[in-house]
Amino acid sequence: MVRRTADASHRRRRHIRRVFDAQVREEWRRYAGEPPRILRRTLRERFLRRHLRGSSQTVLELGPGPGRFTPILRRATRGRLVALDLSLEALRSARRRARRRPRLSRIDWVQGAGECLPLRARSIDEVVAFGNVVSFAALDGPVLLKELGRVVKPRGLLLADFASPAAATQEFLYVAARRRLLGRILRHPDHYFLDRVLTTGLQPLAPDRLARWEFRFYTAAEAEKELARAGFRMIDVMSVAPIAAHQDRVAAIARREERTWETLLRIEERVGRRPGVFEMGDGFLIAAVRK
Repeated sequence: MVRRTADASHRRRRHIRRVFDAQVREEWRRYAGEPPRILRRTLRERFLRRHLRGSSQTVLELGPGPGRFTPILRRATRGRLVALDLSLEALRSARRRARRRPRLSRIDWVQGAGECLPLRARSIDEVVAFGNVVSFAALDGPVLLKELGRVVKPRGLLLADFASPAAATQEFLYVAARRRLLGRILRHPDHYFLDRVLTTGLQPLAPDRLARWEFRFYTAAEAEKELARAGFRMIDVMSVAPIAAHQDRVAAIARREERTWETLLRIEERVGRRPGVFEMGDGFLIAAVRK
């Protein structure tokens, strides 16, 4: 078992914080604009609405970024919503957006790390950790999940997303073909070789830009195993858009007509829950209950 020193963990978090401080706007556009991006966002929103109980007194949003999903969590919280992120600039951006909506005013904005939460044990009813928070924790992923297990109440809920290796490979090949990068890949295999992408977590879209931090991919089975070690029982898992996540034309055509769009969403949700496809979309979502 590979163990990480405290200094290495601190350096990783500091680097991630610095990078995300500089690209808050880009992070907001991650789920906006093109139909495939809207599809990925909408499926996440529907997953949240499906599982959030709506009666929780205290909810933790771990890694809210610029606040894309914060309004949904606020409406589903009867009491206190804690939004905790490494990036101070992301928190400031999310807070500015929240101030435009009076109903979103009761939010505690906290800068911190998921591996060492400034929260009491068994004080949280529900946790939402989107944005590949667990994957960005890299080797500290089990530590982060264990910390969530500490703060979540018995029978409390965890909703999270995970990046999968199969999805990364699929996206790599799709983007390579779309951008006519196959020649470049053959000329520079050290930057693009898939084995390196999957073992070190270099993002295939721009390895030279995003190879500056560690990143861990998960299969659904691996995620379930780590969740169980942290005291959670997985109750739902869904691949995000296994049909159209990387098919711009399919998503664009469906987006033109409301009924067709709704049909695509339902098909994605149904197919995304079939065994064997959990890692074939834009990662996968899980719902888990604290034992």
